[in-house]
Amino acid sequence: MWKEDNPEKNLKVLFISEDSRKLVQALSNANSIKILQLLETGNMSAGEIAEKLSLGLNTLKYNLDSLLEVDLIRVSGTKWSQRGRKIKIYEPIERIIVLVPGRKNVNGASGFDLAMQRKDEDFRIIDN
Repeated sequence: MWKEDNPEKNLKVLFISEDSRKLVQALSNANSIKILQLLETGNMSAGEIAEKLSLGLNTLKYNLDSLLEVDLIRVSGTKWSQRGRKIKIYEPIERIIVLVPGRKNVNGASGFDLAMQRKDEDFRIIDN
């Protein structure tokens, strides 16, 4: 989860692009938010998530795939069902996400490098 020894892995800086659009889209989906909030309580399989949130499997699969694609969750491991099937276990990925509107990645600097050049007073936390 949160790795203080490797801050670059914990910070995702996205310039306005297709990737940032997918992230915003995933975060604007009410079911995706419910899944993230539920996974904060502990790692779970898709079946456990579907049961606790009363979601259909198709809806759940769509949201899990979206969250996986934008690196908000990951498969932390697998377990075996009573029927001998392999079941994926999901966990949230803790990171700070910064969306940078109106700026391009200049001079080949990574988003992390650009963020680290800023002063603390340049940032503000938006918590709704």
